[in-house]
Amino acid sequence: MTTVMVAFLLLIGYFLTFNYFNSIAEAENASLMRLNGIVYTLAMQIDGDAHQRMMTKNPGQDAITTSKQDSDYLAIHQVLQRSFQANMLSTPIYTIVLDSNKTCYFGVTSSERPYFRHPYHSAPKLLMERYTEGAMIPRYQDEFGTWLSAFSAIRNSQGEMVALVQADQNIEEFMAHARADILRNLLISLLIAAVFMLLLVRILQPILRKEHQIKEALSVANAENKSINTQLQISLTQITELDNFRREMIANLSHDLRTPMTTIQGYLETVIQKKSQLSTPEQEKFLHVALSESNRLNRLVSDLFDLSKLESGQIIIQSEPFNIAELAQDTLQKYQLQAEAKHVKLLTDFSETLPLAFADLRLIDRVLQNLMDNALRYVHEGGFVMFTVFEKANLLHFKVCNSSDPIPESYLDRVFDRYFTSSNRKKDSTGLGLTVVKKIVELHGERVWAESNDAVTTFRFTLPCYPTAAPAM
Repeated sequence: MTTVMVAFLLLIGYFLTFNYFNSIAEAENASLMRLNGIVYTLAMQIDGDAHQRMMTKNPGQDAITTSKQDSDYLAIHQVLQRSFQANMLSTPIYTIVLDSNKTCYFGVTSSERPYFRHPYHSAPKLLMERYTEGAMIPRYQDEFGTWLSAFSAIRNSQGEMVALVQADQNIEEFMAHARADILRNLLISLLIAAVFMLLLVRILQPILRKEHQIKEALSVANAENKSINTQLQISLTQITELDNFRREMIANLSHDLRTPMTTIQGYLETVIQKKSQLSTPEQEKFLHVALSESNRLNRLVSDLFDLSKLESGQIIIQSEPFNIAELAQDTLQKYQLQAEAKHVKLLTDFSETLPLAFADLRLIDRVLQNLMDNALRYVHEGGFVMFTVFEKANLLHFKVCNSSDPIPESYLDRVFDRYFTSSNRKKDSTGLGLTVVKKIVELHGERVWAESNDAVTTFRFTLPCYPTAAPAM
């Protein structure tokens, strides 16, 4: 009994520790994405000409001591203050300029008390390195604490960078929240452990009394006790797996949905707040971007829904014989117009004697569409996409080739991972299509892999052939 209790407490400790560090990592990532969305939106909203004009008019430190002293300062201050209040930040948002001596100075702040042109002595190294680009700054320390930050460039009407806008968050805020969660989970776990012990004692007491009476009864009681412990372990494992799956899905949804939602919000807010300053083509451009991101969000939700069903075992393979070549031709036909728009040739290479495939037709159709989406996303304009099917060792081998930039060899085994990203990742990609492909193929007991050379990228998978009856003798 003592051993079971110690093991139970160790298991609780392991999962609580894992959950704590996982929560911290997820919170940091989500916070960085949120800060990046805030500064990206603000950079679009702030009038770069007004900011440049204000800094030129007021060259000295503390030249502006109140928010209402300068009209340009006041206009930018109000934009920052609205964002600060709307996003419920605890640290002021501010703009920064860099002089010819590579010294950072503060410009406008969302705080009511200006600290105009005060030197920014503790500017993060990444800010100085990527001043003109904008970036998210992971955890760093200065004399005031540990921070997460993001910054984005502010440009004037000529497209020249005149300043940047930065937003911060003190990491102690969500670390305190994570510690509170771990303490609450610890108390709940200890309560469950106490109830478990009471139940275990109540179950074992009759067995221990019978132990002094008859040896045969002890043997039966021990067997019964082992059965109970086995069931408890199975139940505990199932509960733990279900809880981990739920936590992972919530974290993934928060991570995946935040980026397109932030982008949509940013562009729509820009159109609404600066409508009079934007030309009709600019408004249409911003609305098209918002529509594109909403379509991406729709694809992401669809992929997440399918992936969650695949990972939770809700999908049962219903295999049937079908002609894989005909299915491939149907898939190519669906993408003909899209390929023509990019001047891409759609090619096939099928043997006339191919056997039938034996798999779930609906799921394999999804596999082909996802691979086709991926191929058209990365193919060079004027290039080609080719479907090839051949039989080898009683398996059907399917290849989707497209002309594109090569995938580094170190990435080939990782392109099917759920959250794998690389420098050539397309913006409109959800990052889940290839993961869905891998899950479906593995459900069929087969394998999928990627190959790449200087000119062609190839995704391959295998399917079982439909078994044919032996000829009669």
